[in-house]
Amino acid sequence: MLGKICDRFVEKSPIAVRVRGTLARVLGADQLDAWCARTAQKPSTRTVLCSTVYTILRHVVFRSKPAVRAAYRDHEETVGASLISVYNNLHGGEPHTAAALGR
Repeated sequence: MLGKICDRFVEKSPIAVRVRGTLARVLGADQLDAWCARTAQKPSTRTVLCSTVYTILRHVVFRSKPAVRAAYRDHEETVGASLISVYNNLHGGEPHTAAALGR
C-alpha cells in the first residue's frame, strides 16, 4: 500500500513507524496551531505559525538540516515571513507554552 521502502521500515522498525504516524496525526499543523492558540498566555499577532516553527525545528533536531537558516530556505515559500521573523518567534516564545508542549 505505501510502497516497498515504507514496507522495509515497517518490517525492521514497526514501533518507530507507529510513533512517527501518531506524531504526524497528533501534531498536525491545524492541531498544533489550535493548541498553541489555547495555551499561549498572550495573544499572538505574529505571522509565523506555531506549526511552521515546528516544521523548521524538526528538520534541525533530526539533523536533516544543519541549522534553522537551512531549514528555512527549504520552506521559505510556505513560511510567509522573513527569516528574521522566524528567529524572533523562536526567541520570543513563551516558556509556559514550551513546557506545556513538553508535557
